[in-house]
Amino acid sequence: MDIYCIDTSSLIELKEKYPKEIFATLWEKIDELIQKGRIIAPVKVKKEIERGDDELKKWVNDKKRKKMFIKPDENQVKKAKEILKKYPFLAKSEKSEGLDDADPWLIVLAAIKNEEEGMRLFSKNNYIIITEESPVKPNRIPAVCREIKIECINLIEFFKREGWKF
Repeated sequence: MDIYCIDTSSLIELKEKYPKEIFATLWEKIDELIQKGRIIAPVKVKKEIERGDDELKKWVNDKKRKKMFIKPDENQVKKAKEILKKYPFLAKSEKSEGLDDADPWLIVLAAIKNEEEGMRLFSKNNYIIITEESPVKPNRIPAVCREIKIECINLIEFFKREGWKF
């Protein structure tokens, strides 16, 4: 089963290009996947969205989306430091050596979940990153994903994969 690790850029894209008052069914489907544990994000994505003050901030802070946001464990912290050492451009700020930015955590979440799934014998899940970052620029999430073998798609590809039509 596909499980999606969604980036801040994709949540902002959803808000801006697919407003709830017009695409209510889309947002309901998103919520269904969140409840099923099929859309997740590192807690740093929530923190990035909370810097704004709009309906998306309210949306991420709704109790029914609490389980969407995953807090890092020790293994993820260790992996995040490794990722940032190899791909320092993921650190958009000097603060905390980039550990306050969501991008490395997004990659780490998918990477570690896929590693854990690789150790299972049955019911394998595939963790895929959803981001709106450019797939052709060398210093973006999709480039890192290609290098470390994590599938990376954008919202339109996600909609197609799920068979959604609006």
